[in-house]
Amino acid sequence: MTRVLLCVGGSVEKFLTSKMLDDLAETAELQVRNGLEKNEQVYSDTLLEAQAEIVMTGWGSPLLTEWILKQNPQLKYMCHLTGGLRANVTREVIESGFLVTNWGTLIGPTVAEAALLGILCCLRQTTMFTFMMHRDGGWREQEKDVESLYDQPVGLHGFGNVARSLVRLLHPFGCKMSAFDPYLRDSVFEAYGVERVEDLKTLYSRNKVVSIHAPKIPETHHSVNAEILAAMPDGASVINTSRGSVIETGALVEELKTGRISASLDVFEEEPLPADSSLRGLPNCHLTCHTAGPTPDRIAHLGQAAIDNVKRYIDGEDALYRVSTEQYDLMT
Repeated sequence: MTRVLLCVGGSVEKFLTSKMLDDLAETAELQVRNGLEKNEQVYSDTLLEAQAEIVMTGWGSPLLTEWILKQNPQLKYMCHLTGGLRANVTREVIESGFLVTNWGTLIGPTVAEAALLGILCCLRQTTMFTFMMHRDGGWREQEKDVESLYDQPVGLHGFGNVARSLVRLLHPFGCKMSAFDPYLRDSVFEAYGVERVEDLKTLYSRNKVVSIHAPKIPETHHSVNAEILAAMPDGASVINTSRGSVIETGALVEELKTGRISASLDVFEEEPLPADSSLRGLPNCHLTCHTAGPTPDRIAHLGQAAIDNVKRYIDGEDALYRVSTEQYDLMT
């Protein structure tokens, strides 16, 4: 029977219910070692002792290295429950052809849903009205410049899985969509009916809404700076559900203080967002606290997908969502 070591950093219950684990135990010899020390030797020894052919990992799991693989020739597959992998497996391991999977495209719809919420909150100015109704005890004294999403031009900064899921959500609104992503072929944009834009300034200057879906890599750090923000038309909105470092926070604060544009932010350069952050209290800035990812009701769905992938491997089928070096290089 195939031996599986479950080695998640923290509590596993949010991903894998007892029923899922019981189900897996019917087809594999399952061992659980959560909260393992992040030490290469300890990790290697644990895998060797368990004689694990498959290791299931997640947030907080130790780092899998080439040295560990050499010490553990029985290990053939790492099934990662979550998305980002840089803290859990080295590029050399991926490059060697070792099988690593993650949650793949499954996270896209829920993050896209949060991006859609941010877009609507900006256009409808919900933060301003929330302040007015809850804090200030006021009421609408005059017509505010709220807008509908229907027929608006929407730009996508990055055109990966989440952005493509957002395209599907935006279709009923009849939005004209364009995107900037230097890492993709033209055919990807064409398949989704999205116009390709060759530079960021053009993307931000021509759209009423820009939703950011760029990875945290050196090339994207502060790519949305004062110059890019200044290029946005009056009344435009920027939405960020990807990584806080993509936006230069100080430049965004200064632009928001003018009242010329609005923003919806779920991620920040410093998290948790400091209590004295200049972003707090701005009526044209909708804030959430890194909640765009999988909601609790969807995390179990992701766990089941991981269990299904392990079963596919055991049954000799190709595992879904295999991570390539190209994908790894664009991950956080």
